[in-house]
Order: sequence, then structure tokens, then C-alpha cells
Amino acid sequence: MEWEDAGQGSIAIGVTRTLMGSASIPTTPIIWKVDRQLWGDDDNVYDPEIISIGPFHHGKPNVMNMELYKLRYLQQLLQRRKVNPLDTYVSAAVGMEKMARKCYAESIDLNESDFVKMMVLDACFLGEFLRYHGLKNLRDPNDPLFGNERILRKLQHDILLLENQLPFFVLNHIFNMSKSEDPNDDLTSLILLFAKGKFLNLLPPAGSLPIKSTDHMFGLLHDVLVLPSVEMIQPENVWKKSEAAHWVWEHLEPVSNLRSEGIKFSSCEHRSNILDIEFVKGVLIMPQLVVYDQMESLLKNVMAYEHYQIPYGKPRYVSDYVFLLNCLINTPEDVKWLRRCGIIESYIGNDEQVCMMINRLARNILASSNFYYSKVFYDINRHCRHRTKKWFAQLRRDYCNSPWSILAVLASVALFGFAAVQTVYAVNSYYRKP
Repeated sequence: MEWEDAGQGSIAIGVTRTLMGSASIPTTPIIWKVDRQLWGDDDNVYDPEIISIGPFHHGKPNVMNMELYKLRYLQQLLQRRKVNPLDTYVSAAVGMEKMARKCYAESIDLNESDFVKMMVLDACFLGEFLRYHGLKNLRDPNDPLFGNERILRKLQHDILLLENQLPFFVLNHIFNMSKSEDPNDDLTSLILLFAKGKFLNLLPPAGSLPIKSTDHMFGLLHDVLVLPSVEMIQPENVWKKSEAAHWVWEHLEPVSNLRSEGIKFSSCEHRSNILDIEFVKGVLIMPQLVVYDQMESLLKNVMAYEHYQIPYGKPRYVSDYVFLLNCLINTPEDVKWLRRCGIIESYIGNDEQVCMMINRLARNILASSNFYYSKVFYDINRHCRHRTKKWFAQLRRDYCNSPWSILAVLASVALFGFAAVQTVYAVNSYYRKP
């Protein structure tokens, strides 16, 4: 399989018409390299461990072993889909090369031949990997990648990195050229199936997606994750700031302080989207957040994506979610209470580790200018300012926090009443004496 022998020829199957007709071609960069100094993070948060997708980490020593697997997957693809020989994929990549380069925010130090080779290998590998994950009938039962759980987890981590992306129009076109006869061989569906449970509790939505175009695989997953939230802020649903024009931004107190103000916390089992948070009748309702070892890296990548890609004035949903979490969690005791309420389920260690992770995540973020949880903050703070509710909350906390305390309070009230009656009776008896 020699690259030099694969002629460039005419662009395969009308690539230009296909691209212009069915895929969104960006005119500005869509794949960014994260400024480490700006975010104050270690490189390994954004760097792949074992595989590079795209040019940013191409050729680094730690990803070179996977190049052999990319060649192996390409060979399997060519054997499976013999109607399109190698030169058709090369020709298609040549036709997309200039447009693909413009998608990256930094200059790519690869000549045309190397860049085209990188696109073909990476797009074919990623397409086949998604197929093997979702369409097991196409997978070799002895595939070494799927037979090693440790390697598979690292691959899953690397594929979900912001800097490890191909433009979607490249991936989509190469994928369509290599489609199988299976009716479920659909790129978007396979991506969502792959990310299920791995991308911040993401569950594939039922029915078709109202997403017309996307920049890359990472952007698609972000758009699907925030889709219910976007629908919630349509003009008919949005919270009008004019309804609370007197409201001034207020910081949200941590869980321990809110509890002393009478706020209750509840996990909502029927909500799968972690962003779907509301405050109703003194109860903060939050879907469960599953904390696992790769979540910190993923959240930082999502927040970086929102920083670079979301225009000013638009909600940065995940960043705002992390900001809210950081307000709520100040000590391990706050984590402990959220865990007891079913809002947090942790697989990374003790409550202190979860607390430290949340605080690290929020170290370099601010609430967006159109903060998504403005109404939640407003309603909670308004609730806490209500003097009567605050007084009853203190009464319940100090004197009614257990059945024995309640009995003691009732007994004290009864004794006080009995003593008062005795006093009144004694006074009346004194004045009635002749």
C-alpha cells in the first residue's frame, strides 16, 4: 500500500459538489490549540495519551505506535469496501486539503503530501473505529484495540479532546465513501452511541437532531449536550431580566450555608442532562453528576471549546454549570451532603478529592455575560432573604432536627404552659383571699 502509487486524479465522486452541498465549510478557524498560560493547566489535560487525530499532535513520540493500527484499519477498510480503492480517498483528501488547513487556528508544519496522508489515515481510522464500536458485526473478534480495556479507555479519552479533531466535512466525506450496507452505518448516530455515558452523562436523543451543521466531532457532542438548554432559552421560555430589573448579581452561598437558610437539595432521576437545574419551592433540583477519573480533563476541554467558540453574549452552558458547582461546593462537607442527596456519585475517591477537583475546574472561569443560571441564583437568594422562612429554618435546624428534639421541644412548651397556668392560678388565689 504505497502512497506514491496512489494517483491524485480527479476529486473522487464529485467531492466539491458534495462538500458545498451537504457540509458546512467554515471560513474562520474552528479547531483551536488551548493557551496553557491563559488557563493555567498542565499540558496533559489537552494532550492525547496514545493517538493523534489531526495535525496538532501528529508525529509526537507517544502517539507513534498507533500509526501502525491506523494503517491496519485502512487496510481492513479497503478490503471491506473494494468499490473505492486507495487513490479515491487520496483524491478526495487532496480536494479538501486547503479548506481543511484553514480550519486550524495555527499554521500546520506539514507539506501537502504529509497533510493529505494524515487526513486519510486519521479519517479512515476514526470512521472504522466508530463502526467497530457500534456495529460489532463488522469488527474482527480478535481486534487488539477492543480486546484491551486499558487501551480502549485511553483511545476513548483521546478521541474526546478538543485539539484532537478533524473538520467534520473531512470526516463525513471519507466516512460516506466507505459506508457499509448496514442501515445503522450513520456517522452522527455512531458518534452519539460512542459518546453515550462518556461525554458528561450524554444520552443520545430520540429522533432526528435539529442540528444542521457542525464543526467537528467534539463540537457535535457539545451541541447535542446543550440542545435541551438552548430550547429552554427560546424567546417564549427565556427569563426576562426586566422582570427583576432591581436584581443585582449576587454570589451563591455554598451548600452548608444554604441548608441553614432552609434550602433543600434533590436529585432528579428522570433528567439525564446535567445542565437541567431549577429551584422550585425551596428545593434545588439537580440531575445526578457521575464523577470519574477522566471527567476533569473532559470538562476542561469543553470549557476551553466554549471559550474559543461561543460568541460573547451567548450562554456558555458547561462553563456556567461548573461556576454554579464551585459556588455550591466549598468544603468536603458540601460534597458529602450532595452525595447523600444523590446529586453526586463519585468514583475517584473521598469527598475532599471531589471538592478539590471542582475548585480546580473553576479556578480560571467567570460567569458568562448571559449567565445561564441567573434565574436560579436570583430565586435562591430571594428565598434566603425572606425573614419568616429564615426564622423557621433556624427553628427546624436547632430544635427539630430529630424526633427526640421535637419531643423535647413539645415537652418544654407543655411544661412552660403548665407553669404559666400555675402562676396565673396562684396570683388569682392570692388576690381572692379575704
